[in-house]
Amino acid sequence: MEEQNFLVNKFLFFQEKSQDDYFYNALIYIFEHNENGALGLIINKSLPIEEEKIFSSIGLQNISSNKSILNGGPVEVTKLFVLHDDDSQKESISNVNGLCLTSSVDLLKDIGNGTNTCKYKLALGYCGWDAGQLDYEVSKNSWHIIDFNPLEIFNSEPEELISIISKTNGFDIDKIQHTDIITKH
Repeated sequence: MEEQNFLVNKFLFFQEKSQDDYFYNALIYIFEHNENGALGLIINKSLPIEEEKIFSSIGLQNISSNKSILNGGPVEVTKLFVLHDDDSQKESISNVNGLCLTSSVDLLKDIGNGTNTCKYKLALGYCGWDAGQLDYEVSKNSWHIIDFNPLEIFNSEPEELISIISKTNGFDIDKIQHTDIITKH
């Protein structure tokens, strides 16, 4: 039986506009989605933590990086993920478009030591859905599904991605709202 990819390699934009919601204006890239559930990272929100602190925590003291860490999501918020474009890494979730995800400290050390020059971003936490949960949320129009070149994640600041995706797709995704919410106003 052929494995379905469901929403793998897609971006999801949270359509509900309650600023109290964790996912308010969240743009999530989906790495895994199958009959068992889904896994993704919020790629447009940063934490007030600089990479330099992460590198020094693993013994790499001379790294001067002022890049912020992504707020990957509300699950396992202390777990570090490396979003990268090195598809030769065996411990990574790799997608056909060249975007990969790992929690391997070895890759992080290689990046810090300069022995791996892949493009990368660091994230703490991830977004996870149980079996059928994301499918249900999509069917209720909680998420807008977007096609976009995921490698643009490396070329842009996280906070600029919504604007860039909007320009590329020809409509302002920030203005999209769930129909039930529109009728409540």
